[in-house]
Amino acid sequence: MLIRPVNFQHESDTVSKALPLLRSLLALLVVEAGAAAAFALAVLGELISGRSGSVGVSIFLVLALAGAAWGLVAAGRSLFRGGRVARGAIITWQLFQVLAGLMAALGGGPAWVVICGWTAVLIAVAAVVLMMLPPVIEQTTRTSVQED
Repeated sequence: MLIRPVNFQHESDTVSKALPLLRSLLALLVVEAGAAAAFALAVLGELISGRSGSVGVSIFLVLALAGAAWGLVAAGRSLFRGGRVARGAIITWQLFQVLAGLMAALGGGPAWVVICGWTAVLIAVAAVVLMMLPPVIEQTTRTSVQED
């Protein structure tokens, strides 16, 4: 007979520990999705006003940024429901955010670009840290079938 350790931690305790962390993570994802959507609208405004240097590039940027914003919201919803698949997409996005933020921050542009770059890096690092906390990992790796 196989003896298994008993887990005395009640399920609601895990949920109560993970919920504020998940909400913080979702807030960061909403900020990133909002920033992507705002940038898409800015590029769209530039395209409509005729100030765009390349129509094709502007259309691509609008579609890509709108898709990224939608993807972040969808991944956040999945993560909040306990889905594990969204973690990979969120971590991948955060890596892109760190790279883009560092390019902006260290690129030698105007002060507002440097500030936006470091802000993007800070948000991405905070999101990765929240993703790696044990209560969040436990909450997002649950399965509906009990394993024997």
